[in-house]
Amino acid sequence: MNKMLQRALLCAVLCGGSLAMNAQSITTGTLKLRNAQPETVGITLPAAGVTGYSIVLPATIGTAGQSLTVQSAAGTTATLGWTSNDDWRLAGSSIAAGGTGASQQYLGTSNSQDLVIAANATEAIRIIGIAGASQGFIGIGTSTPRAGLDIARNVLLSNTGTATELRFAEPSASGTNYTAFKATTQAADVTYTLPDAAPASDGMVLHATSAGVLSWKANMSNTPRGLYTPTVGQYIHNIPAGYDISGSVIPMVSMMNPAGTTISASVTAIDAATDTFTVETSVPLGAADRIAWILLAPF
Repeated sequence: MNKMLQRALLCAVLCGGSLAMNAQSITTGTLKLRNAQPETVGITLPAAGVTGYSIVLPATIGTAGQSLTVQSAAGTTATLGWTSNDDWRLAGSSIAAGGTGASQQYLGTSNSQDLVIAANATEAIRIIGIAGASQGFIGIGTSTPRAGLDIARNVLLSNTGTATELRFAEPSASGTNYTAFKATTQAADVTYTLPDAAPASDGMVLHATSAGVLSWKANMSNTPRGLYTPTVGQYIHNIPAGYDISGSVIPMVSMMNPAGTTISASVTAIDAATDTFTVETSVPLGAADRIAWILLAPF
């Protein structure tokens, strides 16, 4: 009987196991296991660079879904134990209850470290986990968010045929109403640039240029108006407005003259081609008389 067969028989007797003629190979570093089937399953040591160590198996059997992990290691001995698989899987995970309480599951960090989500090794989203005033802040495109949601990139509210809205909820704990902004059908992109400061006084309104640059203006500050100096001795006065007075523009006039005199004035004609209008006074005007005018229109 050769030595290999002797070792196999001795192992079968001492270990109380069944005998397989190719149960193990001392020279190749491979342990082969076989039952009644002709095929075997082998456990093989690395070909080189091995440092001797021992593995201690768990004392009891695990449950379905558990994994063997190293529970402790001392010297050259590692003790294995059964561990529940609480990992989140790429195909989704089945959980009992979502949350951070006892017996609940969540995706994130369990210590005071930020949760970072990256793509192609480039950070995209960060949730602050370090204790402090900013804990829980979410940053998109920034690693130092300064508000509950800090987005350092353009934001697009896409649509599927109906315009989406940017909504602001009313400041009421039980309220369900909101104020919303949304775009209308457009032929080109529109950008509005906000003013760089708050209005200087109450009642100011936003004024826009054709480029969409907004600024604060006093109410009616851009309404065309003027103070006309007439030709002395004339009672018919042709006043140049300097503005487009076509359409629904209405000139309003009033007299400014020395006290003790009363002069009436009325608009008698509007020339949209030359942007002038004619005012007729009840008397010829003197050197101290002036005609105050303003153009009212939906500018």
